[in-house]
Amino acid sequence: MQQQEEKFKAAGGKFKNYKVSDLFNIYSPKKRFNANAVKFGGKYPYVVRTSQNNGIRDYITEDEKYLSPANTFSFGQDTATVFYQDKPYFTGDKIKVMKLKIGNLNKERACYLLSIIRKAFSNFSWGQTSFNENVLNNVEIIMPTKNNQIDFDYMEERIRVLEEERIRVLEEERIRVLEAYLKVTGLDEYILTKEEQEAYDTIHNGGGEI
Repeated sequence: MQQQEEKFKAAGGKFKNYKVSDLFNIYSPKKRFNANAVKFGGKYPYVVRTSQNNGIRDYITEDEKYLSPANTFSFGQDTATVFYQDKPYFTGDKIKVMKLKIGNLNKERACYLLSIIRKAFSNFSWGQTSFNENVLNNVEIIMPTKNNQIDFDYMEERIRVLEEERIRVLEEERIRVLEAYLKVTGLDEYILTKEEQEAYDTIHNGGGEI
């Protein structure tokens, strides 16, 4: 990861401050749905201010003209909870929609931006009443920038590197657990499948992708 950042900076990349309003349009959904007046078990996500389950309380079916668009962030105004919604969704009370102005959100971009935005909002207190659009628009976040443009390629590659590292660590842990189990059970003399042997060799030789 350090090498990636060094390469980015060597190519003229910088980390610059932006206001949230530079990146997102923030607006209220066309209609909010009261949880006491909807029937759960429907087709579309029903996003509320909860911090659980990606903000989704349940699924409902209502007039599709009131759906908020997929590939946006939902923001809970009095809980400072922000989530990536990859499907169209209905909302409850005090939810704002954050739509990227430049290009479109995908999984990698969303993961990167969520970490930055959540950090920026970390000083907000739960229940605060000042989460209006003006306040949100003026929150500052730090973004990778190259040639005076936000470098989405860097963001996507950063997330892919982190995911590969996570998979590698999990695979190493799986091998350690397997070795410990075999020793405890006295099954040290075992035969690995071809795939297991390749994974084992890759980890212990310290190279290649799993």
